[in-house]
Amino acid sequence: MRVQIPAYHDAWMKGDRYGNVVKVTKSQHRMTAGVGLVQNEIAHVLMDKSNKVLKVDLDDCEVVG
Repeated sequence: MRVQIPAYHDAWMKGDRYGNVVKVTKSQHRMTAGVGLVQNEIAHVLMDKSNKVLKVDLDDCEVVG
């Protein structure tokens, strides 16, 4: 799946914005205000420009083409 990483990430601000998801893992449970235990999915994204694998929250990624 091809995604654009979130704009708050340093790599996005340096122009390395797009990549392919190579793996999806579950994060550790954590407490959130009023919700209780939550488990997020973490996307491991192989970036086009830098050829690095970055870990970002899958919910914050935008799916593209």
